Formats: sequence, C-alpha cells, structure tokens
Amino acid sequence: MASSKSKAARRSGILGVLLMILFFAIIVLLIVLIIGVSSSKKRTPQNIGSDHEIPVDAQNVTELPSEPPFYEVSIVAVGDNLIHDTLYKSGKKDDGTRDYSSFYENVKADVQAADIAVINQETILGGDVRELSGYPMFNSPQEIGDAAVDAGFDVFTCATNHAMDVYEKGIFAELEYFNTKHPEVTYLGLNASEEEYNTIKYLDVNNIRFALLNYTYGTNGIPLPSDKPWIVNMLDRKEKIKSDVTTARANADVVIVFPHWGTEYRMTPDEEQKQYVKFFSDLGVDIIIGAHPHVIEPAEWYANKSTGKETLVYYSMGNFISHQHDPSSLLGGMVKLTVRKENGKISIIEPKLVPLVTYYTSTGNGYRFTTYKLSDYTEELASRHSSHTKYGNNVSPSAMRSLYEKTISESFRAD
Repeated sequence: MASSKSKAARRSGILGVLLMILFFAIIVLLIVLIIGVSSSKKRTPQNIGSDHEIPVDAQNVTELPSEPPFYEVSIVAVGDNLIHDTLYKSGKKDDGTRDYSSFYENVKADVQAADIAVINQETILGGDVRELSGYPMFNSPQEIGDAAVDAGFDVFTCATNHAMDVYEKGIFAELEYFNTKHPEVTYLGLNASEEEYNTIKYLDVNNIRFALLNYTYGTNGIPLPSDKPWIVNMLDRKEKIKSDVTTARANADVVIVFPHWGTEYRMTPDEEQKQYVKFFSDLGVDIIIGAHPHVIEPAEWYANKSTGKETLVYYSMGNFISHQHDPSSLLGGMVKLTVRKENGKISIIEPKLVPLVTYYTSTGNGYRFTTYKLSDYTEELASRHSSHTKYGNNVSPSAMRSLYEKTISESFRAD
C-alpha cells in the first residue's frame, strides 16, 4: 500500500501539468487576438491624408456628356425654277399623271446632303386653279413642287415678278398646296393673311437659328389687291424690311435675305442691287442670295465701312431650269456654304457657287429637261443639247466654264 506522502506528490504533479496547459492556452488566445487586431487595421485606410487620392474603379464612373466644340449647318440654294410650257408638257405621262423628277435627278444627291436646301420658285404653282400656261403669264402644275420636295428642297422662295400671274387666286392655291400637302416646307415671300405678313420665318437647325426673308422688286405691273396689300413681300417697302430685319436680328443667329432683283440678262449687278446690299448690310444681314436676272452674277464679301461687318452676297444664281436658249441663261449656279457656330460666334465656311447647266434635248415629241453640274456635263451631252444647233460650241463644257470663270472670282469657284 502506498504511503500518503506518495499520493500527495502525485496530486502536486498533476496540478502542475494542468496549470502549464492553462498557461499555454492563454498565450495562444492572446496571439490570435493580436493577429486579428493587426489584420483589421491593415484593411481599414484610416491613415490616408487629404493630399492623397482614393483609388476609384473607373468602370463604375458615369461620364457627363460634353458640349461639342462647334455646331455646323450646310446650305445649298439654286436659282429660278422657270417652268415654260414645254417643261410642264414634258412631264405628262400616257395615263394623265405628271412626273418632273428628271428636272432634279442630277443634283438630288447634293440637295439631299444639305441641312437646308432652297429653290426659287419663279412661277406660281396654281395647278388646277386655271389652265396651265407658260410665258408670259405662268401657271405651273403642282407636281413641279412635288418633284422638287422629293429631291430634297425644303425652302421655296416665292416672292417673284411672276407671283401675281394668276392673281390672288393663284397665290392662295399655291399656299394651300404647301400648307396641306407639304407642311414640312418653309415657303417665303407670299402670305395668306396680314398676320403671316408680319411673321418672321425661322428655322432651327443643329442649335443654330436662321431667319429667312424674301422680297421682290415688282409683279410685272400687275397691282396687288387693294384689300390685300400684304399678299406679296415687296422690296420697295423699306420701313417694313427694316422692321423685319431688326426683329430677325434680335431673335436669330443668322439672317438671310433672298431678294428678287436686278436687270435681266445682265451678268454684273446694277446700281439698285448695290444700294440694297448697303441697306441690308447696315441692318446687320449676314447673307444675301439673289435671283431674277436669269444669268449668274458675281459673289463677294461686302465690307460695311460703318460697322466693319462683312456680308456675304450672291448677286444672282441665274436659272436652275428653263427653256431659255442663250448660253448665258443655260449657265446657272448652286450656292454651297456652311454656317458654323463656335462659342456663340457665327462664321461662314467655304462659300462657293457650283456651276450648273440646264440641258434639254428633243425627244421627237417634245423635249426632255434636266440640269447637270458642269463637272458632269460632257462633250457628248453638249452635242445633243437642243441649243447646239443654233449656238454650236458656245454650249460646250469649255465655253460654259469660260463664262463661269469670267463671272465668278476664284475664291468662290467650286471646281
């Protein structure tokens, strides 16, 4: 039997082992706690100062849209849509319908590419309001307008010397046609009411606002209705023009005036045109694009001596299409320019006058009409031009180019 001393010794040894195990367990627990706290401090960026950037995941950032550096609007304009009887007869089909798309097919790409495309509707689109007619008192089929709109023209200048050829009923028929069939078109120069007469037409395109104005020198001696003096915009009403331009200047970025003016078949501006240029420039007009002479006239930058402002002037675009015969009346022009708005400032970029040639050839039962750019007009086409019989080489591409270069200064030439 073991002694009591031996039992006490064994109990003392066991207690020592237990104390040692407990001690090591406490040490391990302390180590685990210290490591956990240290790791927690490393995950929390508590010590980043204000002069440091906190990294941001770029994929989670939404960029705000920035303003474009500038805005641009392209413009084309052509001259007289002069519809002689041979022209409207040329579009009549066997089933009685009319199609005039051939008139515009060779410039359609240029017209449709422009933001604003203007045509001078020389003759009234009275349609069925009276029998169709040509010179001297024109009444044109409304299908002419359909074809021009289809080609891309969206502005028609209508204040011309032929505006009253079918009297007021012709004007109202044309305006009803535009308002009901082509409300997308902006027509200028004719008015269905006094309210419209006193309303400026604006176009807002690509953050640029344009004011468009159109006036004619006269109506071939046919008086305006005494009870409707507002039916046609007249160039001799200078106080009205001054009011119009002042209002337009206050509300638009760009003011364009389309005057029907000048001397027929004269390839240089007359004194009255020059006086009106100064008048328009004094009022702050930006661009002047003229029609009526049936031939092209020069283009220029007119520098106003009082204000220092430069106004872009095209004195005449000539005919777009007609059945006139003289080579000078077969040569027309298509205005091409770009308006730029940058930091609120307007500038006009690369203004040109593209040369055009009215072309017609006999079909044996009338004529086929179209208009080519001079760059597309060939010797072969010239040899088949109906005016070739009378004028020979004067309707050749080289003769047309010579006339163009004689009239239009190099800075405004397109090719």
